[in-house]
Parts: sequence; C-alpha cells; structure tokens
Amino acid sequence: MKPLMPAILVATFGSAAVAQDVYVGGSLDYHYPHSGDAQTVGSVIAGLEIDAGPFAVIGEAEYGTQVAGDNDYDTARVRILGSYDWGDYTLRAGGGITEYYFDDDTAGGYNFGFGAERAVTDTLTVRGELIRDFMNNTFTAAVTTSRIAVVYNF
Repeated sequence: MKPLMPAILVATFGSAAVAQDVYVGGSLDYHYPHSGDAQTVGSVIAGLEIDAGPFAVIGEAEYGTQVAGDNDYDTARVRILGSYDWGDYTLRAGGGITEYYFDDDTAGGYNFGFGAERAVTDTLTVRGELIRDFMNNTFTAAVTTSRIAVVYNF
C-alpha cells in the first residue's frame, strides 16, 4: 500500500503541470524615472509558461531600446512571474533583475510588477503592465514603466 500512495499523488498533482507554453512578443514601454528624463522604449519579450490548472509560473526575458524621449539607454530584464487565469483575463505578478545600458555606463538593480492580459485569439494576447525598477547608481533611484504588449503564443 505504501508504494501506491506516491504513485497516486504523482498522478493526481503531476498531471496538472504538463502544459507548457512558449511565447514571443513586442511592447511599447513608457519609462518614467523619478529623477531625470522620461523615454519610450520598444521591447522584445520571450517567455516560457508552465501551467498547473488556473495557476502558472513564467520565466521571461526582454530587451528594449529607445524609440523616443530625452534619454538614450537600452534595457534588459529577466523575471519570474506567477499568474492566475480569471476567466477572460489573466492576472500576473512577479519580479526579477534589471539592467540599463548607457553609452558609457551600466546601471543594475531589481524589479517587480503586476499586470493583466486578455486573449484576442488562440495564439494572440494583449497585455498591460506596470513595472517598477530600483537601480543602484546615480541615474535614478527608481523608474516606473507602463507597458502595452502584444504576445504570440506557440
């Protein structure tokens, strides 16, 4: 009987975590530093999502470059997110590490954020997010990013 219990637990809980989704997308981000000039950034996003029922864990990476504004820096983020599927909308929250690349300097720090997304088709999703970066140099103490993204799900 004892060997049967682990097999039952694996079959019950392990079968819920088999769905994996890979996605890529693009976003338009508005960076508002709490000291300094704002800028608009175009970002490329890629991620891997592992679903377990309505919950999911996501690993995501992104890279962005300036498209408008008074600053001129590129951004990179790596994040771990959790999500909950709430019918028509999926709520997301998480955090990770951030780097800003200037011509002659690099600023690093961490981030956290939250947002929501809605599927337009089976493969296309629209997402809105707020992300807060906390930096460790004199550029600024914090940058708030507002994001609108379109994501293609494979």
